[in-house]
Amino acid sequence: MGLKIEVDYEIADQIVVSQLSESRDSLMKDLGNGSNVFVWGDQEADDIEIQKHIDALDLLLQWYATPDQLKDMYDAE
Repeated sequence: MGLKIEVDYEIADQIVVSQLSESRDSLMKDLGNGSNVFVWGDQEADDIEIQKHIDALDLLLQWYATPDQLKDMYDAE
């Protein structure tokens, strides 16, 4: 048995923005706190890699998010 769901472009974009934003928030919390996300035992190298991923997510969010969504995300920091 299957389930078919139709999603319009606006809803799909909202889902994408939500997931990208959650990923970014998670990495922001990992930045500088010794999480060893990408590089074990080297906080400076780990932070560099984390920041690269945050920067990439920022670029994607600028593409997918509306100006209001961006304002809400970045003003909350």
